[in-house]
Amino acid sequence: MNETKNTNKKAIKIAVTNQKGGVGKTTTVMNIGAALAINKRRVLLVDCDPQHHLSNWFGFEPDGKPTTSDIIFSVVTNQKINYSNCIRHNENENIDYIPSINVLAGMLGIIAADNNSSNVILRIFEDDYFNNNYDYIIFDCQTALDLLVTNVLKACDKLIIPVQADLLSYDGVEQMTETFMRVKNDTDIRKYLIGLLVTMYQTNTKHSATIYNALRESYGDLVFNTYISFRTETKNAVGFHRSSVADSKSVVGAQYIEVAHKIMEVCENA
Repeated sequence: MNETKNTNKKAIKIAVTNQKGGVGKTTTVMNIGAALAINKRRVLLVDCDPQHHLSNWFGFEPDGKPTTSDIIFSVVTNQKINYSNCIRHNENENIDYIPSINVLAGMLGIIAADNNSSNVILRIFEDDYFNNNYDYIIFDCQTALDLLVTNVLKACDKLIIPVQADLLSYDGVEQMTETFMRVKNDTDIRKYLIGLLVTMYQTNTKHSATIYNALRESYGDLVFNTYISFRTETKNAVGFHRSSVADSKSVVGAQYIEVAHKIMEVCENA
């Protein structure tokens, strides 16, 4: 675990989500985490997707230690759990993570049975263990806005919405922000939304520029100035179980480092 001193009293919890699939959520979680780690921040990534793409990216194989679903089950059933035993560390990226497995899909019924079912994830990550050991906790969510995802939204301080440079992704942004505000029981999205991050931007097409400009017109400075390019290097990084940030020559990696600087500016100067 990175031993850099935590300059925040509490870990900043960020949900990365969009109800539309294939917009680069996991890529964004992985690379933002890596970029924050390069900037000496202590980072924990939490895989809250039953399809466990983030865990696969790390090359995770079941190791007998608790995963996301085990943690949820233990908290709901009031069993003691040693959180430090749930953490895996990736030396290449200097990132800690909690993996998920397919069993997570069956946790919805477990969460629903809890007397305080909307705050299960909140109760887990408000524990002093996480606040004492991390600067940022970033959640990779599935596309379905089910009870698990709304639990994550309720627990998080901030939100990042990856938006593919595509019309269908653009159309889903308003519903995503409305869902988040409903979960937060608030109307001021600016308190929570770090930004809309345009992904898979193709510089050789007018379509990407049109979508980006339309987002800027609708949401102004809530859209990151930096977009994430559509490049094959991103898929190659998955195959090598590395972030694009880890490659000093990567265009995408450099873009995510710029995004991380914005995240730190927003979250640490509040």
